[in-house]
Amino acid sequence: MNKLFSLATTIMLLSCCSRHADHSVYPGANRTRKEQVRQTSAGAERARTVDPTSSTAAEELVEGFAALLNSGRIGDAYMLLGSNAPTRESFEANFAPLQRLQVTVHPASDQEGAAGSTYVTVPLSFSGIVNGTRVSHSGKAVLRRVNDIPGSTEAQRHWHIEQVVISR
Repeated sequence: MNKLFSLATTIMLLSCCSRHADHSVYPGANRTRKEQVRQTSAGAERARTVDPTSSTAAEELVEGFAALLNSGRIGDAYMLLGSNAPTRESFEANFAPLQRLQVTVHPASDQEGAAGSTYVTVPLSFSGIVNGTRVSHSGKAVLRRVNDIPGSTEAQRHWHIEQVVISR
């Protein structure tokens, strides 16, 4: 009898916890299973078809960066910046006064090569509210990847956000 009571109590507690848990921090938590499968299948298909050296791959990295900013995860977005990034405090200070931050990613420019590396610029639009006034700024993300040269590592041959510039 005690085992049955224990089992019933455990099941009841688990069902209560799962009903009230905040799943919104997990991507796709509010989607139906069918939508999650569709999104996973589309993402897997896209991962197979996008050339990691292409401008599209660079745009996808910047889209992830923008999504983090748009969701208020400024610190996580900072982690995507390369070694030329400003200090974390300086980066976060750029966005601190903005409420309802919205970053929009625009199509990447043509790739340019220099000294064994390839660069691409992805234009950005930043908007939000500061002290009750809507503000908009343009900007850009400059990405870099090392070309497939002897001695380069796999990680170096992937796109990295070298610089984010916000025009004020």
